[in-house]
Amino acid sequence: MVNQISDRHFQGKVYPLKSNEPILLNDPQTIWIVHSGSVALFAVTVKNGVIVGTRRYLFSSESGEALFGTAAHHDSTESQILAISIGKAELLKVESECFRELVANADMNVVALVEGWLHKFNATLLSAVVPPIQIRASGQERFSLIAGQTLQPKSNTVLWVQVQEGVLYSLGIKELTLVSQTGIVPLTHAIWIEADDAAQIATEITSSLRDTNTLLSGLSVHSQQFLFWNQLREQQERTEELQRLKARENLNQQVTTEALGELASPLMPPKADFFQKGVPLLVAAGAVGKTLGMKISAPGKSEDLERLENPLEAIARASHLRLRQVLLRDKWWQQDCGPLVAFLQKDEETHPVALLPISANRYELYNPITQTRNPVDADIAARVVPVAYMFYRSFPDKALSVFDVIKFALAGRSKDLLIILFAGVVVTLLGMLVPQATAILIDNAIPDSDRNSLMQVGLGLLVAAFATALFRLVQGFSLLRLETTSDASTQAAMWDRLLNLPVSFFRQYTTGDLLSRTNSVSQIRRQLGGTILIQLITSLFAFLNLGLLFYYSPELSLIAVAIAIVTIAVTTISGMILVRKVHPLLEIEGNIFGQVVELINGISKLRVAGAQKRGFAFWSKNYSRQIKLELSTQQVEDIVAVFNTVMPTLTSGILFWFTVQLLMKAEMTGTAGLTIGTFLAFNSAFGTFVGGATGMSNTVTDILQVIPQWKRAQPIVEMLPEVEHNKADPGKLMGRIAVDRVCFRYRKDGALILEDINIYAEPGEFIALVGGSGSGKSTLLRLLLSFETPEDGSIYYDGQDLLGLDVSAVRRQLGVVLQNGKIMSSSIFDNLAGGARITLDEAWEAARMAGFADDIDAMPMGMHTVISEGGGNLSGGQRQRLLIAKALVLKPRILLFDEATSALDNRTQAIVSESLDKLQVTRIVIAHRLSTIRNAHRIYVLQAGKVVQQGSFDELAFIEGLFAQLMQRQMA
Repeated sequence: MVNQISDRHFQGKVYPLKSNEPILLNDPQTIWIVHSGSVALFAVTVKNGVIVGTRRYLFSSESGEALFGTAAHHDSTESQILAISIGKAELLKVESECFRELVANADMNVVALVEGWLHKFNATLLSAVVPPIQIRASGQERFSLIAGQTLQPKSNTVLWVQVQEGVLYSLGIKELTLVSQTGIVPLTHAIWIEADDAAQIATEITSSLRDTNTLLSGLSVHSQQFLFWNQLREQQERTEELQRLKARENLNQQVTTEALGELASPLMPPKADFFQKGVPLLVAAGAVGKTLGMKISAPGKSEDLERLENPLEAIARASHLRLRQVLLRDKWWQQDCGPLVAFLQKDEETHPVALLPISANRYELYNPITQTRNPVDADIAARVVPVAYMFYRSFPDKALSVFDVIKFALAGRSKDLLIILFAGVVVTLLGMLVPQATAILIDNAIPDSDRNSLMQVGLGLLVAAFATALFRLVQGFSLLRLETTSDASTQAAMWDRLLNLPVSFFRQYTTGDLLSRTNSVSQIRRQLGGTILIQLITSLFAFLNLGLLFYYSPELSLIAVAIAIVTIAVTTISGMILVRKVHPLLEIEGNIFGQVVELINGISKLRVAGAQKRGFAFWSKNYSRQIKLELSTQQVEDIVAVFNTVMPTLTSGILFWFTVQLLMKAEMTGTAGLTIGTFLAFNSAFGTFVGGATGMSNTVTDILQVIPQWKRAQPIVEMLPEVEHNKADPGKLMGRIAVDRVCFRYRKDGALILEDINIYAEPGEFIALVGGSGSGKSTLLRLLLSFETPEDGSIYYDGQDLLGLDVSAVRRQLGVVLQNGKIMSSSIFDNLAGGARITLDEAWEAARMAGFADDIDAMPMGMHTVISEGGGNLSGGQRQRLLIAKALVLKPRILLFDEATSALDNRTQAIVSESLDKLQVTRIVIAHRLSTIRNAHRIYVLQAGKVVQQGSFDELAFIEGLFAQLMQRQMA
């Protein structure tokens, strides 16, 4: 049904738009206005008049917004814009004469419709890489451009450009040429033009255009250029996606090959095969990952590889691994340095390779380009760049038990474990020869003067002693290798887990206490490592001597068992007492360590306040408690030491006394008693047995002492990391943010800090958050950074729920300045780069935007001036400007500022505000100085955790409410 409507602005007919009957906007002379409902617009490919391929969503238009057409070229294949209704919608087809009349009269409603249509494209266009802009235009002007010079309208400005002389490129793309014959075309703040050579242009504003054909032709050219740019972007994304799929397919093929190899391994000798095709660096990393038993993944879409000093960082992040740079020195290929990613020099270029150990002193080089494997010798080693990279594994994404930590530490060291076990068994069995040999010597060889037997037994004991020493040496080397490698991997994984924990976790502990808790895992690993294993093996096999004891003398064997039980009981009980004392001792040590770190960091404040004595008293109070617990623990250890010293003598006395009694009884009854040889053999086996019992009890005590250490480390290993492997990569963020009905409290039993918060920001918008102290502004910013998790509601980046995203990939795309931002002890340039690859020109540009360039220029070493820890040699304003420059240097699409300009003077504040206004980025700013947010698109006023007002500066300034009150206070 078509309705004729007429109002004081537009005349035309209303057409119902059904979702199954879309409209192709291919007539620039037809103007549509959304009369009711909503319309979604898609970029489509039209081939011979038929829509083919997939639709790509552009944006949506709501009621009251206009739709303009694009001229068709009548090519076999072209891009057009398709309008589809969202639910029920109606379109008003504006009569041509009515529209011409309104344009001729510069009607502001027409201006609003035209500029609103153009701004709709900005959200997509903002993904284009913008070079440094030399000219910011804002009105009717004439410009003379030189070769390479760029021009862009100021924020939220629409200009119409007419080329009078020369050639210009829209968005820097050669195919999007603007010449005098092109006519007048519109530019928004998301579009820039670049001069090919000297050029003359004139700019107009929308209201100055009085010719309808000129206006509609310019809109058509704008849409055509946008569609062409959109096609280029789609092609680039398809190419990137194909590369990612290819890399993923290579890795999947690798996994399949490994699985098939494992299935076939019982039938054929093992053979590693990494002759896969794909990205050389990724395949080389995959070869190293396979050797280490780790899965290597391709970098996510969000990674900006051009900004990385080393692309391996992106691979390591995607694979949830840590990366370390190592130097290849001396004859490294003859040592066991582990599998490495390295680079092979060839002519003037280098390409990645994998260095894979094939034995303890041999390496093999895998070349992913030539798909060859070659043993590394001196010639090949000379061509390898002496800087290589090592991967470190991470703990699994789950709450870890102590056995999980031990399993992780011993992973891949089964060979060393078997050597230690085998050597322990052999040493124990060789030790059992001594008692029997002693009996033979005393009872037979010596009384019978049997020199042959004497020499044979002596030679056997000598061989046994030599073999024992040799096996213990092998066992010691294996133990050393096991402890070294496992300690390195475990400690690295522990620090990785700590660095990946949610920010909220760190509120619970001091820095020193966390360091103490982190080191507890290494203590546990050492206590439950190879030494404990050797003790357990030795002690368990020592109990085999109990059989020898009963063989020699059942009566004396019962005495040995009783002594062993007493020894084990005393040692175990003392160990349990120590455990109860060690736990509070470790807690106090951690607290004191934390206090010491805080006192050292705050030494200047203590001196200013003259509080050194109070600080010392604060420390000594807890330290005295520590000393008392240490003395109490030492008393128990001293008692155990005395017992262990006295026990051997006492047990020997008891053993001899009972032996005398048995001999006297045998003499009285006339039965055969113990011979001297048998007794000495018994005594030797008895010593080994009691030593094993004591060792076993000491081992149990050592294991018990792990419990307090484990309780200290439990909060770290049981807390799940904030970035889990199943989190999605957000891709390149465009800048759209939505906070949807968010509620938050810091504790489950605490009051609501934020209640039903709804905030949104479109790409390129400037959003301000204001309110009194404690209103929830900084908390909201912490939620946007995923430092905290909402109790209810969701936060969306480009329509993606933050809870399901890899937050580290999100944060890498944000420019953030917090109230308590810290500065590294490094040069100004390194602080600005933050580990990313930037040029010196980019660093200076960021410094100028932050009003910091003059200060840096006045410093002795300019950009390379070294800053002390915390920025102590900078003023408060300089520190703040450095942090602002750091947030701007990588040109992120989203900026989050929390009182980022509170320490700046008015002049510097104006420079920073002007620089930020020129950026085409989404800004969410917390501000107390209301003059800094005058240009904000929307201001949200918070009070007691609720949004009580929202609107522009001018709207809120003249409405009675909290914002007006804040203005009055600042003016007063």
